[in-house]
Amino acid sequence: MPVGKKGENLNWKIDWDTVTIKNNFLFQETLRNENICKDFLNRILHIQVKTIRYLETEKTMTAQLRSKNSRLDVYVEDKNGNVSDIKMQVTGKKSVLYQDVDEETVIRELPLRVRYYQNLIGTNMLRKGMHYRELKKAYVIFVCTFDPFGAGLPVYHFTYRCKEKTNLQMGDLTENIFLNVKAADKAEDKELAAFLRYVGKQIVTTDFTKALDKEATRIRNNEDWRLRVMTLDMEIQDMKRRTAIRERAKGKKEGIKEGRKEGEQKAKIELIRNMRAEGIDDALIAKVMKLSEKEVAEYA
Repeated sequence: MPVGKKGENLNWKIDWDTVTIKNNFLFQETLRNENICKDFLNRILHIQVKTIRYLETEKTMTAQLRSKNSRLDVYVEDKNGNVSDIKMQVTGKKSVLYQDVDEETVIRELPLRVRYYQNLIGTNMLRKGMHYRELKKAYVIFVCTFDPFGAGLPVYHFTYRCKEKTNLQMGDLTENIFLNVKAADKAEDKELAAFLRYVGKQIVTTDFTKALDKEATRIRNNEDWRLRVMTLDMEIQDMKRRTAIRERAKGKKEGIKEGRKEGEQKAKIELIRNMRAEGIDDALIAKVMKLSEKEVAEYA
């Protein structure tokens, strides 16, 4: 069990009974149940995903923060080679169990993150010597506890389309999906509505949400899982502290550099003014200071 300063038990810092499926770690661990993950994809993508494999050891998305025993997303491939990258996105309390960034920042960065994830998926999918035509479908799926685009839709599907003819798709086989928990009641698909309602309010109404809740409860009560989460929490908080220290040191260094530059500039101006006061011609000052006569006049 992780221990902090003076031997304090870090599990005391979290009321585990309040941790719901909105917690990204709990969501990811729940989707490691293969049947639940397949059901989720079938309901979201409206396709029959019969078999999947988790790309744990093969994935090289090193840009995402993770520890040895925990991951921050679910990255799966079906039998046809189609890949899905799935993540829960929340905002709120300053803990790794949530996200310590404001909603406005998250919304602004989401499209850019998706762009980056798609690039990484394509790079991982297309190994050396393979043809572009061998690329398969790539889905990036975000379950958002807020409305990511402000249009009040329960789900947003994005694909590349022609600007001049919107019904013409580019056909690059990528699709980005954002689920809006806030609009559960607007979803015409009953299964989707039930899932969004469960995420938002923990209301169990269908067989799928019942299975999801049962698995999430089992995991949440597992001491090993709690230990991994707390360990990762400490690692991330430590990383944030070290990053803050580096940024402060960098700022101090840049401040010193800027101060030195400003001092040199002031000394140069003072020297030019002194030379002019002694009656030295601007042309000679410019030659000595390696400046143009116009710059000499400006400094003076």
